[in-house]
Amino acid sequence: MHSHLYFFVLLTLTIAGIACSNDPGTTRQQAANATEQLKRESREAAGNIKKGAAVAETQLTAAAQGVKEGINDKSSSLVDLNSANKAQLMGLPWIDEARANAIIADRPYQRPHDVVSKGAISANEFQKISNHVTVASK
Repeated sequence: MHSHLYFFVLLTLTIAGIACSNDPGTTRQQAANATEQLKRESREAAGNIKKGAAVAETQLTAAAQGVKEGINDKSSSLVDLNSANKAQLMGLPWIDEARANAIIADRPYQRPHDVVSKGAISANEFQKISNHVTVASK
């Protein structure tokens, strides 16, 4: 946009300068040349804008796909029962401070369900968090 304004001003000044010339043929030719140059540069600028828009569209599509994958990636949002801190454990449904402390105290776990076997939480409580937890393999 800025380059269009620059060339329009340049064209206007060129035409104004040419108009002061005494030879109408020279004036006409110079105006035609200035106009042709403006058209070429405008086409080039339009091409650059299209290229930039295509790159931006590609980047936006990639970013949107990444967000979608991140939202759908359940494994990245699972809480590891062996490494989660108290606050992370308390972020799970039905896990209060006492249950979080019990989970931490009974570590390590080989399988997520071991949290029930070791008595840190009840089977009913585990059922409510089972889709949110994992045990990372070491």
